[in-house]
Order: sequence, then structure tokens, then C-alpha cells
Amino acid sequence: KTENLTWLNKFGTIGTFLKNDIKLIKRNKRSKTTIGLSVMFLFYGLLFFSSTAFYGPVMHIFAGIFVSGGFLITFGQFVPSWDSAYYQLMMTQNIPYKEYLSSKWWLMVIATILTTIVASFYLYFGFQTYLVIIVGAIYNIGVNSHLVLLGGAYTKTPIDLSSGKGAFGDKKAFNIKTMLISVPQLGLPVLLYWLGTKYANPNVGLALVAAIGVLGFALKNKAFSLIEKVYKTEKYATIAAYKQKG
Repeated sequence: KTENLTWLNKFGTIGTFLKNDIKLIKRNKRSKTTIGLSVMFLFYGLLFFSSTAFYGPVMHIFAGIFVSGGFLITFGQFVPSWDSAYYQLMMTQNIPYKEYLSSKWWLMVIATILTTIVASFYLYFGFQTYLVIIVGAIYNIGVNSHLVLLGGAYTKTPIDLSSGKGAFGDKKAFNIKTMLISVPQLGLPVLLYWLGTKYANPNVGLALVAAIGVLGFALKNKAFSLIEKVYKTEKYATIAAYKQKG
């Protein structure tokens, strides 16, 4: 029962998608590599929080985004490429896009929350440091979770699950649309934190970043409606791209 994750059945279609994703992560080399990268991101903050004099305190929020959002970034950027091997079959089954995307969103959110809890060892550097990571998690859940899903609609690179290559990304996955979408993922929170710190204090900067995250979470349904429309628009172009080899 544990291996089959039958307890997820209570969540309907979303639970079915979640079971598929969890099994995919457990069984395939590429997805396991992604988990490894997520663990690496967890310790990314040590470079910044232990060397404030070199990097500057404003870059702390940059580190907070990466520490709490390692899985979100590495996994989310390849939605729906994780399902490229059978994406065409899925589309013939009249799969509801909203529930498909919701399952990915919940997987990223749960991973972000768990990572933030594990990252509590950063309390060694003080509560203020851990607070930066918590705020980074709020921004990841409220804003970046939507942005990576939106960017995924334009990332039409099929994934070979049996290979660990390309875990950091693929040059084919980068285009002007994904680049523009990636700007607010890191640039906006750094800008907000800098403005708050410059004209008030670091706590105001953190409050600004957290507020945008909360606002993004409140607008989740509207964001999903927009993302769903984009996926439907890109549906046939994505299927055609996944059919190509090499």
C-alpha cells in the first residue's frame, strides 16, 4: 500500500497525477539527479550567509529563493517535459489541464515546505537568516511556482528519463519567452528587498517580498486560468516537438 500510494486516491485526478510523479521521481535516473541538485541548492546559502561582507546582505534574498526552491526550480522548469514520452497519449485522454497543472503545483509546494523545514539548520547564522529563507519560500510558493509552470509551456525539450544528462537544463529549452519569464523569479525579490532595505530596513524589504508572495497565492486561480490557456495554445506545438528525436 505504501509503494502504490493508495492514500492519494482520495484526492481524485490530482492524486493520480501526484502518484505518477512520485513514482517517476523514485524510479528514473534523470529525476533522481534532479533530487540530488535540489539537495545541493539546500546548501547554496552557505556561500552567501557566511560571507556577508563579500556578497552584501541584499543578496541574501537571492540565496533564500534558491535554498527553499531547489526542487521547484529544477523540477518545475521541465513541466510538462517530464511526461514527454507519453504526452501525446495523455492528450488523447481528454486530460483536464487544470488538474494536471495543480498536481505539479502541489508537488512543488510540498517540496518547498519540506525543504524550508530541513533548512532550519541555518538558524546557526541567526533567526534573521532563517527568516530570509522562509520569506524566499513564501515567494516561491506564491509567485515562482506559477512562473515555472508558465515557462514550462514554452519549454519543448523531451526528456530521456533513463539518462542523468541535462539536469541543469538544455540549451534548446532557452528562448526569449522563457528568459523573460525567468527575470521576475529572481530579479523581482532582489529588487523589492533592496528597495525596502535602502529606504527603511531589511525587515521592510522582507515584508515586501513576502507580501508579493501572499498576493500571488491569493491570485492562484486567476494565474492558473492564464497558464491553462497558454498550455492549450501550445498543445500541438508541444506534441510535435516531443515527437522529434535528437
